[in-house]
Amino acid sequence: PREPVLTAPKAFILHLDRAVPRKANVQTLRASLPIESEVVAAIDGARLTQREVDQATARRRFEPRYPFALTRTEVAVFLSHRLAWRRIVDEALDFAFIFEDDAEIDPASFAALIDFVTAERRIWDYVLMPAQPIRAGTAVARRGALSLIRPDAPPLRAIAQIVSADAARRLLDRTLTFDRPVDTFMQMTWATGQAVLVASPSPVRDVSL
Repeated sequence: PREPVLTAPKAFILHLDRAVPRKANVQTLRASLPIESEVVAAIDGARLTQREVDQATARRRFEPRYPFALTRTEVAVFLSHRLAWRRIVDEALDFAFIFEDDAEIDPASFAALIDFVTAERRIWDYVLMPAQPIRAGTAVARRGALSLIRPDAPPLRAIAQIVSADAARRLLDRTLTFDRPVDTFMQMTWATGQAVLVASPSPVRDVSL
């Protein structure tokens, strides 16, 4: 693979074509982003064949065991995130932002976060931007009101994340098959090999709530 290039960051927005009610939010999100953005066509769980599901998943792959069978939607969401991780690697980006299509940002807060994570780039490879504030963790970097926090327990929901090329490669390698939803998997740092930091306060809100 090509070596990552230190360029202006890019955003990928995962959007299911038939999710018509979300199209307006995707347009609003793109308009509010101060960086280049691209809509990535999300995988449609309703169109996955059983063979595709079987190729992507492996029951009881990781410990502790995940007690539920994955739905087609959960498989599709995981595969969609893998598409974005693959784009980061293929485009040799140093890092990129990945949003689900129910994310909304505060533009000023997001711009400040870009500056912050760029300045602190050496200390992170994967940062969550949660829709809800985290409850407990240890700050590893601060700038004014902004912090990067190592959470005591990584939060669920992968609504928005910042992913480096190294993290993308690592996650792609560890998820050739998977046995649980993507946000649950990211909590398992012992399985992913990828430390998770959280941006606080997060510039992201969930418009699906």
